[in-house]
Amino acid sequence: MSNAAQSFKTLIQGMVDDRNRYGQLKSLLKDQRQLLIARNAQELEALNASIFTVYEQLLENSRQRYQLLTQLGIPAGAHGLRTLFTRLPAANQSQLNTLWDSLEQIAAECKTLNDSNGMVLAMQQDVLQNLFNVGEPENWLYRQV
Repeated sequence: MSNAAQSFKTLIQGMVDDRNRYGQLKSLLKDQRQLLIARNAQELEALNASIFTVYEQLLENSRQRYQLLTQLGIPAGAHGLRTLFTRLPAANQSQLNTLWDSLEQIAAECKTLNDSNGMVLAMQQDVLQNLFNVGEPENWLYRQV
């Protein structure tokens, strides 16, 4: 197998792995939301470590994908991948476009879940801040916005 063929195979396997990791991340982010709402700090700490591990794996695959595309002489990024796919037989193009679309979709879902979890955390912080100001109403009344 040529270097280019091996790089291409590694690239595709990385995309498959990432789709699976994003599925795992999606589940972890849903669990994170429940733990945030329950204010279960102990379990949340352990879960956050798992989330961080998945993030690191996704980051490493992204770096590898960038490097492989560069080695193949293809611009890194979604446009470069789509360009690479157009150089393949039609049957492969369809499969790889579907794979990339599903990867982009689940990544967007994870971003939405992560943003939502961030809002829950921010709301909890606001509530706690207001509770701390109950004994000092002047802090709450004259707080700068």
